[in-house]
Amino acid sequence: MRKLNSQFITTFVSETGLSGQNGTYYGFVEMDQYYCMAVAEGFDGDGGQESAKLAVDTAIEAFVQKPGMKAGRIRACIRKAHKRLQQQSVRIRLKAGILLLVSDYTRFRYGVCGNVMLFALRNAGIYHQSITHTRYQAMVDQKQIPDSESAPRQETENLYHYLGGNVRVTVSGKIKMEDGDLLLAVTEGFWSRVGKVEILDAYESIQSVGEFLGDLQELYVRGSTEGIPCCCLAAVEIKKIYQENRALKKKIIIWCVMIVLILAVVGTIAALYLRHRRRRQQEVRSTTAVYEDTGDGYLTDFNCLLAKQEYEKAVEENKKLDKSGERLEKEQLLSVKITVSVILEEADQAYDARAYEQARDAYKKAQEIARQYSELLPLVTRIDQQLKLVSTGMEIDTYMQNAALKEAEGDIVTAASLYRQAEAMLRIVDDPERLKEAQLALLRVNGLAEQEAKDERARNRDEVIVEADKEAAMDAILAGDVDAALEQYTKIRDAYIEMEENEKAEEITQIMLSLQKQSRAAQEISRESIEADKSAAFEAVLAGDIETALSLYAKVEEACLQIEDEAGAEEAAGLIASLEDAAVPEAEGDAASPEEAQAVLPEVQDAVPEAETEAAPPGEETGEKEMVTVEQRLALEQMVTPVLEQALRDTANREFEAAIKAYRKIAELYAELGDVTTADRMEMMARGLEKLQEDAASGGNEDG
Repeated sequence: MRKLNSQFITTFVSETGLSGQNGTYYGFVEMDQYYCMAVAEGFDGDGGQESAKLAVDTAIEAFVQKPGMKAGRIRACIRKAHKRLQQQSVRIRLKAGILLLVSDYTRFRYGVCGNVMLFALRNAGIYHQSITHTRYQAMVDQKQIPDSESAPRQETENLYHYLGGNVRVTVSGKIKMEDGDLLLAVTEGFWSRVGKVEILDAYESIQSVGEFLGDLQELYVRGSTEGIPCCCLAAVEIKKIYQENRALKKKIIIWCVMIVLILAVVGTIAALYLRHRRRRQQEVRSTTAVYEDTGDGYLTDFNCLLAKQEYEKAVEENKKLDKSGERLEKEQLLSVKITVSVILEEADQAYDARAYEQARDAYKKAQEIARQYSELLPLVTRIDQQLKLVSTGMEIDTYMQNAALKEAEGDIVTAASLYRQAEAMLRIVDDPERLKEAQLALLRVNGLAEQEAKDERARNRDEVIVEADKEAAMDAILAGDVDAALEQYTKIRDAYIEMEENEKAEEITQIMLSLQKQSRAAQEISRESIEADKSAAFEAVLAGDIETALSLYAKVEEACLQIEDEAGAEEAAGLIASLEDAAVPEAEGDAASPEEAQAVLPEVQDAVPEAETEAAPPGEETGEKEMVTVEQRLALEQMVTPVLEQALRDTANREFEAAIKAYRKIAELYAELGDVTTADRMEMMARGLEKLQEDAASGGNEDG
């Protein structure tokens, strides 16, 4: 559309120069919306034509692919040409300078890199001239030389920036065109030889663009023919530019202004509304924050019910906010705080009810939730303190329960110690009711302790008496006086009953029963032994061994006395007297005649049971007892007493083997001391236990 309503005529002239190589290149393209022209000059060793052509073709091709008049678009096209030259620099390094002109048929814009120059001419004058990246341009900018004259060759070829090397693109602004304008792009070979004044003189008498370029060509080749470089002149004659519809543009501008005004009014109203709404939203946020902060304060003080109420108010207020991530986040946080408040309320109630395990679980649950939110982290420390109080409460409960158990078991000392520890801890946790309970319990157990101390003192006195009675019983047993021993044990049993030590009383009763059985068994064995001794004595009389007979009858007498058989003892004493009378002659030196032995025989024969058919082996002679010191006997009794007590307990518990060993151990000790009588008694007791053991094994009646 723009191209059809405008008229651009492009004309160019190219000179080879005396070198015979043309290092310049020119190209243009007309599009519906844009006009693009490129002029380049190459600097490679082969004349530069390849570099110039490659740069022009690449730049125009890049523009055609994506047309536009933006500075970035022009700069991108030139830089693409620069990269193309670098890619093609294989044999030699390709270098070139370029000027890229772009127009929308109303305005033009150009980009330059190197020493190609553009002149914009209008009404016999130059209204715009491009700059170059040369030392000459720097000298002109510094006003070292005027730009109206031809420039020194060595300065115009001295480049700062060019394609294929140190590239830098300078892009002009958008310059408006008019009908009749002429755009002239020339390479360095021309403008370094022809000044601006000469160009204007040729333009002043212009008849046509072709004639104008011919005049410029003549100026270029005038004078010496030595050292004439190649050059390219490209002219764009603007016969007609694209005329935009001003009326429509004005209407569009008016409508745009109206729309802008409407939008401004609407925007103002919207801004005022949004401002009011933001203010209202901010008020809601502030109110929510006040409720939340108040709830936080209550929650920190563990006034959970009031905290929950404040959080619920904050939730209701927060609902007035617009739906957004902020609102949802705040609702979630408030919901968490309400949950924590409820949990802590339950924990406090459980703590007040002394349900410490339930309170501990609730506090820990609230603490785990609080750790997940930074705003609730201060609450974690407060909950830690409550957990310590719960632990203390649980410890106090343990002390009180254990103290009650110890008190019930009768361990008053331990109970008092536990109550004191509970009292000390209750003073820390400040629980007056529980403290009073612990103090009353402590007073109670202290009273019980005092009473127990009194009872203990009385019990100690009774124990002393009991111990004395036990010693007397032991002495009676060792002396063979079972009745006296039973009498002492009866006193001991009654004393234990008075002391309410029923187990010990029962144990003494069992000892008494076993002692009675043991005594009866010993008496039976003693009778059997007496009969055996009588038979042996009778056999000794028949053999005329009066001394052995006397020893055996003395043993019989002693055994009868032990079993309280007075008749048997008197009978044995009579026989001993008869035998002693018969033995007198033998002592005087005359042996007893058989007639004298026959005279004593009837008395002895009457003492021997008729049922006895076999004579028992003669007993051993009883040696003289050695003299025993008081200290030896006391030491022996101290050794024997615990052994005898254990023997009595073993007998009561029917542990016959252990009891038998104990009695025989005692017998050995007394035999070593020389107390044969007591040793015989202990041996008799052991034999009685053996008989009881045999009866028990055979299923006999032990309680007879």
